[in-house]
Amino acid sequence: MSITNAQPALIRAFFASFAEGILSADAEKETGTVELTPQRVKQIMLEHYEEISKHFFDILFNPLALIHYDTAEELVAILKSPEVAPTLNSPVDLFRHVCRTEEAHEDMVTEYRRNFASLLGGKVMSLDDFYAGFPDGYLNDCTEDKVREVKALTQVVVRAFFAGRKAAKTMTPSGTNQIYIFRLLLDSMQTLLHPAPVTMDDDTDLNTAFAKVCRNNGNLQTMLQTMQETMMEFS
Repeated sequence: MSITNAQPALIRAFFASFAEGILSADAEKETGTVELTPQRVKQIMLEHYEEISKHFFDILFNPLALIHYDTAEELVAILKSPEVAPTLNSPVDLFRHVCRTEEAHEDMVTEYRRNFASLLGGKVMSLDDFYAGFPDGYLNDCTEDKVREVKALTQVVVRAFFAGRKAAKTMTPSGTNQIYIFRLLLDSMQTLLHPAPVTMDDDTDLNTAFAKVCRNNGNLQTMLQTMQETMMEFS
């Protein structure tokens, strides 16, 4: 199973969705139009600096395991083995094993730092910046069903968004939340299934946009079903 796109896509999805949860909540608390300037974004994210790593571990552990292992039992057996169990003293130790290989762990750390630095610089990492971080040919152009990866990414988007709302101590009616989540999924799914940002006309409707980004009906249905199931956790 190819996971070239999956891990960096999951990591960016977490940061983009967690930040959106916080930033949108902050904007809704203000009266009138609020411009999220880089200085304001940086200030807001610094206020939640210590929460990011905790939520990253809580939200990313299972999705990363989902893309790196065929079964949960396989990972559990490794973590409980006599060689590994005594060395597990922190979330960092667990992440070394959930990433399965040293290369994947190093890539995870690199993408974590890239996304974190972007937020502290005053912006969510753009699609262009995301793709610019990889050499030509590294990311896959995938037209096949990616049930496991699409499910994992959708869960990350929804859970990270609500974690951001909770961190900002703001919740909004479900219809409003769904609008945010649709936008985040439309953005994040590109990094999973495409080697470059998807070009769309300004008048492209939402259904056409998702069909294009998801590549096929199997991926689209997996995304929609997983979104609804995961949102139920917060209803």
